[in-house]
Amino acid sequence: MFCVLEYHMSKSVVTVQCAFHAKYTKDPPTDKTICVWCKQFTETGCLCKQKSSGRPLTAEDDVEWAQASFLQSPKKSTGTAAKELSMLKTRVQRVLRKCLVFKPYRIQTVQQLSDEDHRRQLDFCLQLQDLMSSDDHFL
Repeated sequence: MFCVLEYHMSKSVVTVQCAFHAKYTKDPPTDKTICVWCKQFTETGCLCKQKSSGRPLTAEDDVEWAQASFLQSPKKSTGTAAKELSMLKTRVQRVLRKCLVFKPYRIQTVQQLSDEDHRRQLDFCLQLQDLMSSDDHFL
């Protein structure tokens, strides 16, 4: 507020900078900053920081397109969907996670267990139980 009042009285940015340095013994604001403050005060009557726009909201169309695309083909990658929908991959990921609450996953192939494997697991568990019951310091 000091700079705006000083500028209003003197109409000189240099005078404002000298007065600021004399009063606060700090580096003065730049001439561009002083001009922006004066313009803002003239237009709004306030030097309050304006609310920033932040991240743009996700369009409802984007959400609908992504949902339709993944319901039609749920195994599709986000990269493929981004190309089909002409959207950024990160935007598709954000729509899936935030708007549609889909959880990302990667399909993993594992070995199929046979009946012999189940018998071995049971034998191992029984041996472990026997060792634990016979030796108090086993674990």
